[in-house]
Amino acid sequence: MNKKKKTIIAAIAIISIAAIGCAAFYFIKKDTANKPPTLEETVENRISAYETDLRDSLASMTDQSSVADYLANWGKNKGLNVKTDKYGNVIFSINATEGMESKAPAVIVCGYDYSSMNSYIDRIVSTLVVAKNDRPHGNYKVIFTSEENGSLTGAENLSSKYFEDDCEIFFMGGASTSRISTVTGGYEEYLLSKSLSYKTPSYSNAYKITLSGLPAEKLTTETSSAPNLVKILGNQLANLKSDSIWFELTDFEGGSGSELLPSSASATIAVSPDISEKLEGKLDRAIEKFYDKYGDSYPQIQYTYEAVATPASVISSDDADAIVSLMYTAMSGIHYKDDNGDIASLTNIGYVSTADKKFNMSVAAYSWDTALLTEISEAYQTTCGLSGFEWNVVSQYAPFTIDESNQPFEVDFREAYNEYQNIKLKSINMPELTPCGILKGKNENTQIIALGITQKTKDNFAGGIITYLASPEKNDVK
Repeated sequence: MNKKKKTIIAAIAIISIAAIGCAAFYFIKKDTANKPPTLEETVENRISAYETDLRDSLASMTDQSSVADYLANWGKNKGLNVKTDKYGNVIFSINATEGMESKAPAVIVCGYDYSSMNSYIDRIVSTLVVAKNDRPHGNYKVIFTSEENGSLTGAENLSSKYFEDDCEIFFMGGASTSRISTVTGGYEEYLLSKSLSYKTPSYSNAYKITLSGLPAEKLTTETSSAPNLVKILGNQLANLKSDSIWFELTDFEGGSGSELLPSSASATIAVSPDISEKLEGKLDRAIEKFYDKYGDSYPQIQYTYEAVATPASVISSDDADAIVSLMYTAMSGIHYKDDNGDIASLTNIGYVSTADKKFNMSVAAYSWDTALLTEISEAYQTTCGLSGFEWNVVSQYAPFTIDESNQPFEVDFREAYNEYQNIKLKSINMPELTPCGILKGKNENTQIIALGITQKTKDNFAGGIITYLASPEKNDVK
C-alpha cells in the first residue's frame, strides 16, 4: 500500500472516530438534559432564588405587617392556600399528594420579626423551600409566627385547630451550630430603674460619645460574639473614672428592646477645660482598640466623639456614680458554657435611657437550665440592691424539655437528614427562648423537635424535612 492510500485510510478512521464520539456526546447530553433535577439541585436553586428575593425586599419591611404581607403574597404566587390571622401569623396549608393522605400531618413553624430580619433569613428561606415541595408528602402546614420585639404573642394566639392529634411539629430556630434540640431555653426580662436628680454643671466642656452602625439583631448563640454597644460605652465611662478623668453625666441612651443587641449607644459628659486633652487622648486610644477588635468583622460600626454645647443640667454625682457602677458590673453576653463548651446561658442589656429624669435599663436572660436563670436573676437583684436601683421581672417563660415520647420522631428525622446529606446531626440544648412549650400546649397529643439552622445548613434542613415528609409511614402514628 502506497503512502497516499495509507494517509487517506488514516484520515477516514480519524473522522469516523470523531463522528462516533460526537454522536455519543450528543446522546449523553440529550439524556442528561431530559433528566429531572435531583432534590439537592432543586433545593440549592430555590435557596439561592428565595434568599435573593428576600434580601432584595428587606428595605420595604418596615413593620410586622409588611413582612406578613410579603410571606402571604409569596405563598399566593406559588399557588398555596394562604391565611393570615389578626395576630400576624401567616399559615400555608398544603394538601397531601396522591397515596400519602394517611401519613401523619406535619406543621413547620418559623418566627419572623421585622426589627431583626437578618437573624431570621436563614430559617425563613429554609422554611419557604419546604413550603414549595414537589416531592410526595402528607398533609402539612407551614406557619410563620409573629415575634415582634421578642414577643411570642403570635404563637400564643395561634388557633389549636392547626395542631391535629399525632401531628409532628418542626420548630425552625436559628443557631451558630446545626443541631436538634429537645431542650430549649427559658427566658426572663428584667427592668432596672431609678429616679434621677439633677444639678447645675460644674464643668464647661462637654462631649458626646457615640457608638453606632450595628443591626438590631436578636441575641442568640449565633450573635453572642457581637459587641453590645451599651455595655461597651458603660465600661468606657467606668474606665474614664478609674483613670481619674472626672466627668459629669448628662444622659445615657441606647438600644430599643431587651432581646435586641443595641444598634447604637450614646452618652454626653461634661469635663473641666484642663482635662479635655487627657479625655480626648483616652478616647482616641479606646477607639483605636475598638476598631482593632471589631472593625474587620463589623465594618459598618462607628465609634466617635464630638464637642457639644455645655448642658443646662447634669445628673447628680451620686446618681451618675450609681449608673456607671451598674453599667460596669452588669452582665451581658455569654454567661455560662457547659462541659462540652456549648453555650448554656446568655444575657443581654438591650435598652438604657435617662429620659424624663429616670434611669431605665432592660435586660434579657436565656437558659435551658432553671438554676442558671435563677443565678442571673439573683446577681441582678444583688447589684440593684447595692446601687439603689429598683428591680422588676417584666416577663418569664420556663425552659421546655421534650419528653421521651418524641424519641421516634427525632430518630426518624435524623435518618432522613442523614439520607439527604450523609451528615449526622448533633443534639445540643438550645438556650434561646422558643415557642415549643406554647406549641405543645395547643395539643398535648403532638410531637415536636426544635432545629438549629445556620447559614451553611439551611439547604440541608430544607432537604432533610422534604425527605422526611416523603418517607413511608414508619413511625408516623405513635
